[in-house]
Amino acid sequence: MIMVTGASGMEHVILRPHMFATSAVILWSAQIRAGDVVRGPYPRAAQAPIDPQDLAEVAARALLTDDLLGREPQLTGPESLTLEEMVIAIGEPLGRPLRYEEVPPQDAFEVMTAFGYPEELVAPFLGFMAGSVGRKAFTSDEVERILGRPARTFPTWAADHTESFR
Repeated sequence: MIMVTGASGMEHVILRPHMFATSAVILWSAQIRAGDVVRGPYPRAAQAPIDPQDLAEVAARALLTDDLLGREPQLTGPESLTLEEMVIAIGEPLGRPLRYEEVPPQDAFEVMTAFGYPEELVAPFLGFMAGSVGRKAFTSDEVERILGRPARTFPTWAADHTESFR
């Protein structure tokens, strides 16, 4: 199948991944190395983090075959997890009981902007997180449909990346 769109006439595939599992390293690894508490806003905010390995395999399929031409698959992990549940999942293969301690969103905003993230990105990000509190995160079966196997879970990813948190 050939899909031609827009004035460019170029075939396309647009992969739309949601939260990356590796965001946990960026957000929490320093805190986990320093102790058993992760501090942040919205512990009950929900996401369905995708393992970058799954994303890479889907991208390879998109580059090497015509199977995804014209598609814009939304790629997620297989399950909705709260931030609190993700931190606990990281602690299990480390053999440590980790916990998530809530801080006010304004404190998180100040830390993130002091770290160099632009206010124009931090405010919408925190707003998005606030909006996901108490809701299940969107999940799709696109990884499984494209690869013919289930998407890898966040706990599996965490077990494979313990060195990032030691």
